[in-house]
Amino acid sequence: MATMQRRGLAAPRICAGAVVVVLLNLALALPATAQPTPPPPAVVVAEVVAEPVSRPAEFVGRMEAIRSLDLRARVQGFVTEVPFEEGSAVRRGDPLFLLDPSQHEAELASAEAQLSRAQATAEEAQRSLGRSTELRRTNTVPQARVDEAQAIYDGARADVLAAEAAVRLARLTLSYTRIEAPIDGRIGRANFSTGALVGPDSGALARVVQLQPLRVVFSVTEGMIVDFREAQRREGAAVPDMTLRLRLPNGSLYDRPGRFDFLDSEVASNTGTVAVRAIFDNPDEILLPGQFVTVIVAARAPEMRPLVPFSAVQRDREGAFVFVLGENDTVARRRIETGARLARGWSVTSGLAAGETVVVQGTQRLRDGLAVRPARQGEGA
Repeated sequence: MATMQRRGLAAPRICAGAVVVVLLNLALALPATAQPTPPPPAVVVAEVVAEPVSRPAEFVGRMEAIRSLDLRARVQGFVTEVPFEEGSAVRRGDPLFLLDPSQHEAELASAEAQLSRAQATAEEAQRSLGRSTELRRTNTVPQARVDEAQAIYDGARADVLAAEAAVRLARLTLSYTRIEAPIDGRIGRANFSTGALVGPDSGALARVVQLQPLRVVFSVTEGMIVDFREAQRREGAAVPDMTLRLRLPNGSLYDRPGRFDFLDSEVASNTGTVAVRAIFDNPDEILLPGQFVTVIVAARAPEMRPLVPFSAVQRDREGAFVFVLGENDTVARRRIETGARLARGWSVTSGLAAGETVVVQGTQRLRDGLAVRPARQGEGA
């Protein structure tokens, strides 16, 4: 530079701003490097199908016998025999308790003897009346004699009728010493054994319970009764077309359906419910009186509703939604209303139709309008 100054030449000054401009121009002149576009996210989709939905309602019920009877002694006597096995099945007419019949047999014999005497007296009075009537025809005896004979005969006939009634009563009393099963069923334990003195004040000797069929008693809300009545009117039937099933205490389903038997005519003021009874066949005696069960009531002809897999349904503060696959493989968020929970997914009451396609896997980063790479469920992504 000193040499340049000696020669009279000025050194050039480089401006920083000019350098920046030059560098920018050079950068713009270079070809731009293209950034790689990320591929559409892979998702698994499934088609929405329609399946029958019955919307079952469940109630806690209690089994009870249609007929159950306590055996009681109607006459006093000593138990001479108990010819049954406790807990066994009995048929109507089977002997269950036999009482000592000696006293009642003697009373029957006495009544029969009184009847024989009354019949003999009546026969004699009838013959006397016949003789008096014949003598009256010849004016041998006055009419008063005939009237007297008629009165004696009438009294004797009345004594015969009374004696016959006494014999029937004695026979009936004697029959009470044989206590038989009044119904088919199963008998419980015997409260008295052989040798015990029993009578009308002794209480129940044993209890016989009819086990086939049984009925279940449960309560439903008054609102459900309104639905029940509307269904009756709509279907024009005494009982709506519904199925009744039982879930047993061990969690299994009873394999025989039930049928409605009784609907109470009043709403209980303290609970706002109505008592309902249903009958279930019980040939194997799996059901027992006093047992608590779950009554499942459902429509016999269920509605067809869209079914969406569990994994497709997402939820936020506003409720449930799914991502629906649309044209050009883009997805859209859609709000839905879910109904009954079925074995393979949720039934949908609104927001979705059968035949549409929803995303069942890969929903975490989806948004409205996003293009995706779908694969049908079971084919892999």
